[in-house]
Amino acid sequence: MWTLELRHLRAFVAIADHQHYGHAAESLRLTQPAITQRIQVLEQELGVQLLKRNAREVSLTTAGEALIEYARSLVRIEDQALLALKDLAAGSAGTLRIAYLSLWDMGLPADIVAEFRRRYPEIRLQMSTGYSLQNLERLRNGDADFAFIGAAIFDQPGIAIRVLDRHQIVVVMHPDHHLAQMDCIPVERLRGEPIISASSGVNPQLVAASLVWLAKATGERPNILREEPPDQMVGALAHSPNAIGLITEHRAILARAEGLEYRPLAPTPVIEYGCAYVRNNPSPLLANLLQTVDEITPPLPAGLGAGSEFVLVRKAS
Repeated sequence: MWTLELRHLRAFVAIADHQHYGHAAESLRLTQPAITQRIQVLEQELGVQLLKRNAREVSLTTAGEALIEYARSLVRIEDQALLALKDLAAGSAGTLRIAYLSLWDMGLPADIVAEFRRRYPEIRLQMSTGYSLQNLERLRNGDADFAFIGAAIFDQPGIAIRVLDRHQIVVVMHPDHHLAQMDCIPVERLRGEPIISASSGVNPQLVAASLVWLAKATGERPNILREEPPDQMVGALAHSPNAIGLITEHRAILARAEGLEYRPLAPTPVIEYGCAYVRNNPSPLLANLLQTVDEITPPLPAGLGAGSEFVLVRKAS
């Protein structure tokens, strides 16, 4: 049974292309005796003469003509395979799995992913979306390489978290609500107001911290009417004209399409958003994505301006 070694076929293709043993050897960074030996081994293995050689040139025999296109095809496949492996090692090819955050699917995450696609068009991205805890679970289970999350999540074993952005929390209500008559609502005016809160299972640390912040600011326990998933709060508020909700300003702007209004609070509550990935993940694709994040994400100031407060201060990783 014949066995064809690619290094022998590569030597054969080089000689056929250059029609000269010396030039072919130089192109492969071999000595002329070494390339001659490879051709001899190939011909012995196949039991046919592939090349005719005289003082002036080298040409293909009938057997050589029959083999050359197959040999070129195999060499081309090897080159493509080696290039693919090289690109994979350099982080410019392969598949990267990214999880968007359901409540932060516009703005910075979209900018980051778009820039990464522009820089590395050969990388295949598998996208998913979920709440913070779902995305962290995807990372732990190996179903995602990188996730956008609410940075109020406390440190997780083996998970690195970077804070990337800050969002202002505002009050959303029906336009006929009495608080809608104010341009800016002092937070103490929320005392006793029926509130539709985000479901605690979505991001329990953030929900708990929000209620603690609100209780401290108003001087009493918040009047929670009921809980709803964050992506359902706008619809719930539209059907509850006497209730209010606390959501990010970006989501509040979208809520106006549902006939709702929003107003800023004083002091202004602020929450943080960021990204997460498995710590010490050696993937060069992930390293290139993190570099993209670093290069296009504006640095955050160390603290907040006057009149703003963190709802929850995340401990540094």
